[in-house]
Amino acid sequence: MPAHKLLLHPKDAGFRVATERIATALQEIGLIDAPRPLGNGVFFPTGPDFLQLVTFLGCAPAIELEPPQDPVQLAAASASGAFCHVFLDSAEQPRFRHDPRTPAPACPSCRRPLAGWAGLCAQARAHPVTTTWTCTACGRHGAFTRLNLRKSAAIARCWVEIRGIHPAEAVPAPQLLQTLHQLGGGDWHPVYLQE
Repeated sequence: MPAHKLLLHPKDAGFRVATERIATALQEIGLIDAPRPLGNGVFFPTGPDFLQLVTFLGCAPAIELEPPQDPVQLAAASASGAFCHVFLDSAEQPRFRHDPRTPAPACPSCRRPLAGWAGLCAQARAHPVTTTWTCTACGRHGAFTRLNLRKSAAIARCWVEIRGIHPAEAVPAPQLLQTLHQLGGGDWHPVYLQE
């Protein structure tokens, strides 16, 4: 089962910073705790100030912060996003990440949904920086990276992935975004998806 996620990424799709620097910055402000093993990698449990740095919306959101102790249950709970925890990713090349249920964005010129969205997504996964689009309704074209993907898709090399957050359930607090901004790459933006 895919996990619901809140992803934070820098505006500059080509910007890259080491995960160690991201981890240190996020630990200093209390978003994450010390890393814990999970399969062949690590995850970061929520830190003491997580709930001040990620603002949950609504009357009474059900938020699970404690990871299971049993390794088998932990792996399953992480994969499904059954509890809030963080993964950090810093890749050699930019990656396109999107929710498969994302509707086609509108053409910036005529505002009609772009035709062939699934094909454009496949191209963007293979070539995220060089993919282009053409509107079949008005003929306008441009770089895929310039589309308004409405917080449901993005291209980046660096990702802060917070699992266990449903779309529009929570927003990053200004202090969290400011901390990430100080790492470089311009402003950092949220993306909500299920993958």
